[in-house]
Amino acid sequence: MKSPVLTFDRKTRNAVAKSSDGLPDLPTWLSRIQAIEHPALTAAIEGIWCGREGSARLEIEGANRLLCVGWHASRVEWAYIS
Repeated sequence: MKSPVLTFDRKTRNAVAKSSDGLPDLPTWLSRIQAIEHPALTAAIEGIWCGREGSARLEIEGANRLLCVGWHASRVEWAYIS
C-alpha cells in the first residue's frame, strides 16, 4: 500500500511565502521557517547555508514538493513551496 502524500494547507504555504518579507538574512529566514513548526519543512532546511547569493530547491520528504528559496547580497528575496 502506498503511503499518503504529505500536503500543505494555504496557511503553511502563505507562511513560507511571507518568510522572505523584509529581505531577511539567511539565519533569520531559517528561523522563520523553523517557527512554522512543520517537521517536513524543518527537515528540508537542515544543512549548511552560506554564500552571498544563490538559490536552492529542497526536496520536502514525503510531500512530492520542493521548498524553493533564493537570496542575493546575503538577503532572502523569495521563498515558496512548489
